[in-house]
This record gives sequence, structure tokens and C-alpha cells, in this order.
Amino acid sequence: MSARAFACLVCAAGTLAGCTRHATLAECSALLDRYVELLVREQDPKADEAEIAKHKSATREKAAHDPSFATCPKEVSKDAARCAMGAPNVDEFEKCLE
Repeated sequence: MSARAFACLVCAAGTLAGCTRHATLAECSALLDRYVELLVREQDPKADEAEIAKHKSATREKAAHDPSFATCPKEVSKDAARCAMGAPNVDEFEKCLE
């Protein structure tokens, strides 16, 4: 998945409630890494750590230049981030951010 697609998920996960605690930038970066790992493993269950690391690095680079990724700390609640980090697969991860 591209950084833009992930950013769209982030935007969809947003909440307007002023009292909601939001994910930090570090948590958003961890979410991106987790999503990439789940996606790579779904596409290739035999992918090794080097392959996953390569995809994470490329996705982080794209996200760094994508202004929509920067909205993650404003849009994703800590609860949604916690849910997504514990998700066993891409579908469950995405449900957490809906």
C-alpha cells in the first residue's frame, strides 16, 4: 500500500471530538510500519525481514513527502492506534481506523 492510501485511512479514522487523545507522530510512524509489515506478509507469507524492511523504508520515504500523512496525529485516536497495532491482519487493521 502506498503512503497516500495509508494517509486516506488515517483521514477516515479522524474524529472531531475535542477530548479525544490522539496518536503521536512516533505512534503514527509505528502504525505505518505495522501496516506495511501486515501487507507484505499478506502478499508474501515467506517474506523475510530484509524484504519487509525494504518496503517499510520505501513507504516511510513516501510518507515523509506526503502532507496527508502529517495529519495522522490530529486524526487518529490513541484507542484506534492501539487497536490497529494489535490487529492480526490488514483487514482488522483497517477496521480499527474506520
